[in-house]
Amino acid sequence: MESEQPIEELLILHPHLLQKFMRQGKDFANLLALYTFYTYQAKIQKTNQPLATDEFTRKGMNWAGDRVKKTKRLLKKMGVIEVVQKGYYSYIKLPFIYTKKKIGEILGNFMSQITTKKSPKLSKTEASAPKARLKPSVPSVPSVLKLWLEYCDKNRIRYNKINIKHWNKKLEKRVTIEQQEAVYKAINNKWKDFYITPKKESKLHKLLGKSLMMDKDCDTLLDIGYKNKKYIYQFKNIKVTTAQPPIELFERYGYSKTDSKTAPIVSLVKDRIMSVVKKF
Repeated sequence: MESEQPIEELLILHPHLLQKFMRQGKDFANLLALYTFYTYQAKIQKTNQPLATDEFTRKGMNWAGDRVKKTKRLLKKMGVIEVVQKGYYSYIKLPFIYTKKKIGEILGNFMSQITTKKSPKLSKTEASAPKARLKPSVPSVPSVLKLWLEYCDKNRIRYNKINIKHWNKKLEKRVTIEQQEAVYKAINNKWKDFYITPKKESKLHKLLGKSLMMDKDCDTLLDIGYKNKKYIYQFKNIKVTTAQPPIELFERYGYSKTDSKTAPIVSLVKDRIMSVVKKF
């Protein structure tokens, strides 16, 4: 008696895809069957663009040729498949199947574009001077996009290249804490997408580029993160961790180098000195 073999790879169809098929009424069964056949071929051929001509499909499905063509045409119209013709051969591209390797390549290319931007040329004096080692921006906070993709994988939420570009676009030029709030809220509510406040409405986005004058001059805010109930402020020259919220902190100590050369704390000290002088 043969022992049962463990299932190593599953064919998974997202509920939204099934709903799409069900809306087609009497064609539902045909759409489901043909799409499952293409997905099965993709698993066997280990690609999201399997070779599957109409003749091959007809024999594999034991269908009439007209039935294959009609159902295939419907799948294409719904945007569920794409047909790539290479000479005599017809390949079926399945955009909703996306490999982890390809996702890694996309994220890798995106990060390399950021890190390989040309730096401004330095003078000989600047080049020979010892370089100050700045702490990386919020190193202890995990990548928000990576966290979101892990959530999608765990909950079998399908995504492709277009989704990743869309999510990157939403997160760019945002302080880390805004990214975290949007993604954590979506994960807690079990959403399939996250929503982020527009830049014009954001209270934190306007703080970027401002400076603080406390015990030290904190020059040019680059990012704000949040971890262990504390805010992490990354400046160009220093990193500050405090429980004080951003708006309160900047209302008290914040200033813009472009608007004024005098920091708030300097003005305060000057006023105190003048009041002492007047007493004499």
